Amino acid sequence: MIKQEGIVRRNDLNLRVECIGLETEIYQIDTFGFVIYCANYKGDFEELAKTFDYSIRQIGTNVVLTDQRLTKYLKKIDNIPLSNVVSEFNATCVTKSDLDNFIRSKFYAVDISNITIPRTGIDFEILIEVSRETEEAQIEIMTSYLLNSDLGTDKITIKYENNDFKELLKDDITKANTENEKVKQLEDSFKVMQLSLNKDLPFMINEADLWFEHAEDIYTGKMIRNDLYFYRGDSLKCFLDFSVFDNIDLRNVLLLYDTVYIALPIEAHLINFLEQQNMTISDLIELVDMGKVILFLPNLETRYDKNLLLEVYKCNPTAIVGRRGINTLLASYLAETKYQYEKRLPGIYKIASDIYMKGVEQRDFTLQNIARLIAWPITATADSFRYLNQNSPMAVSNFGINNVIYENIKNYDEQEKISFELTVNSLSTHIATALQSTYFPFQQDGKDGTKYSDAGISNILGDFLKLYWYDSDNIENINNYYHQSNEDFLKLFECKHNIKISKVASLADEYNTQRGFRDLLVRLSHSDEKLRKSKIKEYNDLLFEVGKIQSNKNGGFLKFMLGSAGFLPLNYELSFVLSLIGIIKDKVDDSTVMMKLAEMKAIEKCIKDQGVMNPEKQSVEDIYLLDKISRVAILK
Repeated sequence: MIKQEGIVRRNDLNLRVECIGLETEIYQIDTFGFVIYCANYKGDFEELAKTFDYSIRQIGTNVVLTDQRLTKYLKKIDNIPLSNVVSEFNATCVTKSDLDNFIRSKFYAVDISNITIPRTGIDFEILIEVSRETEEAQIEIMTSYLLNSDLGTDKITIKYENNDFKELLKDDITKANTENEKVKQLEDSFKVMQLSLNKDLPFMINEADLWFEHAEDIYTGKMIRNDLYFYRGDSLKCFLDFSVFDNIDLRNVLLLYDTVYIALPIEAHLINFLEQQNMTISDLIELVDMGKVILFLPNLETRYDKNLLLEVYKCNPTAIVGRRGINTLLASYLAETKYQYEKRLPGIYKIASDIYMKGVEQRDFTLQNIARLIAWPITATADSFRYLNQNSPMAVSNFGINNVIYENIKNYDEQEKISFELTVNSLSTHIATALQSTYFPFQQDGKDGTKYSDAGISNILGDFLKLYWYDSDNIENINNYYHQSNEDFLKLFECKHNIKISKVASLADEYNTQRGFRDLLVRLSHSDEKLRKSKIKEYNDLLFEVGKIQSNKNGGFLKFMLGSAGFLPLNYELSFVLSLIGIIKDKVDDSTVMMKLAEMKAIEKCIKDQGVMNPEKQSVEDIYLLDKISRVAILK
């Protein structure tokens, strides 16, 4: 028999998210009838009821709103609290595709051949066919779980598939699939927004397991981003979106960041991406293997190069993140934001509720929009689950900060101009913020000479998002990953595009350019233009002089025999043998330090030879680092 209690509870939750501070009570008045009592609404109640019917209530659900307290009813039903919107995934399937995604993703270990709805209406039934290899104990577990998940019916049948019938259809299905390949490609473009599970891609199984096992922990604050396998909390990170448009040379950011997250283009655009970056698929995989790059897949996973995805997963399972993984990151970020916000400002939701209800009472939409802005971390977290549970990350625009920004733009013409940009370009900024990373906007050159970028929109979105995180504990982190001069850094140096990209990454790690070179660029960016140009010229001149010394010494300041073995007065052969067996291994670090000190002494002397009697230690360190990376990058 059809069950609607769970759906009504979800409708009630969505109503409370929309109407900030609304206090409701849910009553079942007969077998199929429900009423939601709105206890404290002081506005136009007929208008609220109309909004509920047109925008919130699931069609066919027998529930109405009332502003009168009920005295006769069958039972009172508990609300879904804002503090635990997952609520054991109860009543989260609205469409057939929702149902299919939920069951197949939750029970990925079971070979499910078909999910159908043989009967609708009051006798609504769900039929699930599984392979004959499925154990009866597993079927019992599935049945029990699905009945408790309140899928809208108490009739859920799980049975073994009809193999004879399946074999008869096999040839026809193969033929149809071949003939309809173009149709399939078109259908895939419509599946982008709907989550699904492809067992051929093992990372998708991992993500489904992560979501269904821990979504409730995430939304209740028991699990945070640092618990996610692909999140690197302590590293310097950046995020670049290559999914549609061009972006900067990865070599530049590899010098400045420990980890580079990129939104990968789909297979049809992969070659263009590789050509733009002057690298091969092997180069990309090598960067993943080095731990420098993590791939994000915001599009339908089957639209990407399957061989590349499998090779990346084989190389580093934590370096590839599909749509459900991205959703898990966004959910974690929102839940943490909500927690931090309410911790820093106790009672803030009550304040927003009072403002909203005042706005409703006075029909003051400005007050209502201000309340939405104040309450956004709480309402967005609650609202996000229904989208992230079933839809792709692109659904972030339905609950993201873009909504409250749009609502608070007073000029209608400006609203219309910015609405599209806020919607289509919101995902990247939300991902970058969730990663606590610097976002480098895409930049596309048009054939007519025009340029298109999301730089302006991303700055607006980013500035709003960081407002909710300001407190004494994390303000420094915010300033770091929202440092507006990060893009300006790229104007201060030039990275050679024809250098193998993995060599740039190796050099960056060897000399820790993510700190030293970044620090130099920060100091240069904080100088006025005249002083900056003077300092860059001074450094480039000194590098030229240092280069002459190196040439005279056959390519280096000091000559060490086999690195660490250079400390010992031994012949080459013995030093080589001792190095191999590790006898002088403890000297390696000392050797590196001594070599660096010797080179810096030589640099200091070179600076003195140019007329500077007491060179600054910082200048010597800068020249040392610039000399080391001069093969791949120079100041300009």
